[in-house]
Amino acid sequence: MLETPIVSYRGPLTFSTIDQLLSEFKIAAGEHRIAFRTYKKMISVMIEALENISKYSDEFECSEKDKRYCPTFDINSSEDVLELITSNPVRLNHVESLRSRIDRVNDQAREELKELYRSTITNGEFSPKGGAGLGFIEMAKTSGSKLEYKFDELSEDFARYTFRVILER
Repeated sequence: MLETPIVSYRGPLTFSTIDQLLSEFKIAAGEHRIAFRTYKKMISVMIEALENISKYSDEFECSEKDKRYCPTFDINSSEDVLELITSNPVRLNHVESLRSRIDRVNDQAREELKELYRSTITNGEFSPKGGAGLGFIEMAKTSGSKLEYKFDELSEDFARYTFRVILER
């Protein structure tokens, strides 16, 4: 985690929460002198990452009593980079699919990502949650960096999925 927190959120994720986080980042970008080009890239990555959280967190109860199942969202900064970190529960039976999609994206060179994007749009394959993996491809293309992730077991049915993207400033 980088030294300067810019935006931080823990709790249930709704469309109004997503709007609030986008607005908070807009204000923070000005306060932290983030270049407009970097701001636009981070907004794109934010939207994709927040959509992923809402796609996989809809079946979990986030409560004050048991925060293990609450999504988290953070953007941190240093002089050179911005870091986006999300964390949310996923069913264990979704872990391999997520891992496979991210690894497939990470295995591609920059030019190969463009071709993967085109072929993914046209092949019509969707995950059980309705995604085609375009969000991961878009985040990798936009950030120019590898997508980082890990899964930590929460229970016999769930894992905590932590996702990290780095953007140069």
